[in-house]
Amino acid sequence: MTKPLVISGYALCWNERACIHDDQGRFYEQFISGAFVDSIKKRNQTVRYSHLSSLDFASADTGQLTLCEDERGLSFRIELENNHENRLLYNLIRDRQICHVSVGFKNAEFEETKRGRRNFRLVQRAELVEISIVENPAYKTSIVQVGCNNSRLELISKIDKALNR
Repeated sequence: MTKPLVISGYALCWNERACIHDDQGRFYEQFISGAFVDSIKKRNQTVRYSHLSSLDFASADTGQLTLCEDERGLSFRIELENNHENRLLYNLIRDRQICHVSVGFKNAEFEETKRGRRNFRLVQRAELVEISIVENPAYKTSIVQVGCNNSRLELISKIDKALNR
């Protein structure tokens, strides 16, 4: 059996603002620490490329995706099956041609304020649906890299495998 391809990083960092454009215009969005803590316990998230549901690479329920909220943000560790398509993605990440991540979420609970003509949303809780590896993220400090140097994520991943989750 071939060794899985491991990638990791931060899907978003707390208190970073992103400029979001939707069908109702533009607003600024920011997540607070703890926004996904209940959601990630459900272990029903997937990993995609560019938010395309036809390109699911991994999922939390199979142990391929490990998520953790820490003092910096929402961190992740992904084990990709070692096949041709995933090696192409892994190499793009390794070569820094793709180096960002985006999150897909629903059922957000947020506080909305207006400052001048700018609308701000402070997301306090949301249901995380997916993490997508992307070229142009809303949250610019998101990052994906090869390997994993986050000892907390490594430990959680090992525990999950030992418990056969």
